[in-house]
Amino acid sequence: MRRRALAVIAALSLAGAGAAAASHVPIVEPASVPVGFFAAHNHVPDVPGKPLRRISRARGGIDVFLQHVRLAAGTATAWHTHSGPAVVTVASGSLTYEDACLRRTYPAGTGFVDEGFGHVHRAVAGPDGADFYVTYLLPHGTPNQLIPTDPPSSCRHGDHDD
Repeated sequence: MRRRALAVIAALSLAGAGAAAASHVPIVEPASVPVGFFAAHNHVPDVPGKPLRRISRARGGIDVFLQHVRLAAGTATAWHTHSGPAVVTVASGSLTYEDACLRRTYPAGTGFVDEGFGHVHRAVAGPDGADFYVTYLLPHGTPNQLIPTDPPSSCRHGDHDD
């Protein structure tokens, strides 16, 4: 009976550890990434204040995710949202950001801030593809930087307010 109880506890522990590991995104080994700036002086003309103020007040602080994304020409990400704002810098090619209200293309050397907090959008690479970096500012304990969702059904006025 005691062996059976230990086996059950061991199995539950392994299952819990597997679930915990699966809820976190994999990271690149820092030693494999070259040292230096990946983007510099990228211009972000419209910075929405509301989501940045909201994440700055997150209880328990924030988690930062930094991601390099490469999309082939014409490739679109799935429709998605984030738990907090994401700062995007386009390093090469071009990237079109779209939601129900907006479709704006950003060339290399520019960027934008996605407001997150349920704002549904996607990105589409231009004719030369796109390499871009995303810095996600998410509430502490967020298991993933991306939440897949259905496309937005209609434009809600005020979605892009500060």
